[in-house]
Amino acid sequence: MKNFNVRNLLAGALILSSIGFAGCEDDTPDYNPLNLYKTYPLNELSAEAKLVRDYVKPDAVIAHRGSTFWAPEETEAAFRWARNMGADYLEIDLQRTKDGVLLALHDGNLRRTSNIESQFPGKEDYPVSYFTLTELRQLDAGAWFNIAVPENARESFKGEKISTLEEVMKISEGFRIKRIAGEPVKDMTRLSDDGQWAGYYEFEVDPQDNGNRPGIYAETKEPYLFGGMEADLAAFLTEEGWNINTTPKTIPTAPGKVDVANTKGRFILQSFSRESIVKLEKELPGVPKCMLLWEDESAGYVRPSNSIESLAEFINFSVEYNCHIAGPSIAGKPNKYADLSLPWMCEMYHRAGMIVHAYSFDTEDQLRKYNGDYFYGGVSRFDDANRTVQGDFNYDVNPNMFIDGGFTNLTDLSMKYQGRELVGTAQEVLDNLGY
Repeated sequence: MKNFNVRNLLAGALILSSIGFAGCEDDTPDYNPLNLYKTYPLNELSAEAKLVRDYVKPDAVIAHRGSTFWAPEETEAAFRWARNMGADYLEIDLQRTKDGVLLALHDGNLRRTSNIESQFPGKEDYPVSYFTLTELRQLDAGAWFNIAVPENARESFKGEKISTLEEVMKISEGFRIKRIAGEPVKDMTRLSDDGQWAGYYEFEVDPQDNGNRPGIYAETKEPYLFGGMEADLAAFLTEEGWNINTTPKTIPTAPGKVDVANTKGRFILQSFSRESIVKLEKELPGVPKCMLLWEDESAGYVRPSNSIESLAEFINFSVEYNCHIAGPSIAGKPNKYADLSLPWMCEMYHRAGMIVHAYSFDTEDQLRKYNGDYFYGGVSRFDDANRTVQGDFNYDVNPNMFIDGGFTNLTDLSMKYQGRELVGTAQEVLDNLGY
């Protein structure tokens, strides 16, 4: 295949595209009518891979780290909130402790989201792999949030713990960590090699569980730091009954509630790392996978610059290793990421047979922009499935230009946008959960 360089040719069109989608006041956005992206050679997912792709729930609302806005990210509070709010998936970042426990943690160290400076002075920038689970249980992973997000602070967030993958699964299944007098109860049936508490807690049925059973959307975070993480994950999913390739357990769901955890799409794998994607395909074939995109020069990430040939190379790699989902960033506040979800890009992802789960949605304007509402006079397809294009365009306005689901820090906002039933406001759900 020839590698045509069309960056200069696209530059003007990309500028027009970004201007046209600048905000909700633009009800007739410009769009690049250039047809090169429609004919540039792309591989396509196999028929078998498309069957796996279709395990994934349409219009998925993916709770990014549970929430980074309403509760301390990747803690029990955030995941219980997202479950009861009605998210389809709980999104987590996988890392591994010194003693081999898979954790939900985003950053490369614990400085931002814990009190490690007081608990382990001088070790603030050490990676999580330096610490055992028992050591990590000494950290407060909630108090920092009350300072960082004072408008949503709650006294009860103090003392929240870093979550293990097991705990996220249990939350999805309707459980919570057992507490007595506000303190988590240690599970003394699981001890370390020296006979001491290994850092695990007991579980109990969550009395505030409302029957929703979200799936889990897990990113292998900095996998080069955790050799064998993919094999460990496969073994753990099998052990816990979440591996659809073995004998997955039945996870009862209340009628009319989210039931993703009881489907073949119960667990989605994602990574920015190509090396990790290759390993995940080897260890967990037939499980839905998302290849994340990030515009970065780092060798640790894929780098799809805003050109047709680089995006095509990314897509073809993804197809080769059965990545059923493209996970591009979106533009706009507060993150101000590079826009890798432009309409011509989404059409390329879809042409390869992939679906698009973009990140991260924090405003209604972003939801309307990337779901294409501004081509339809601001009307959402969730409000009117038969909406018609408003305006004259010299190109075909079609669903392939837009996303199929999204990561969000505000599950409540995405659900409201989709017209899904809400059980209360975000604050009321936290109140009902005892926070």
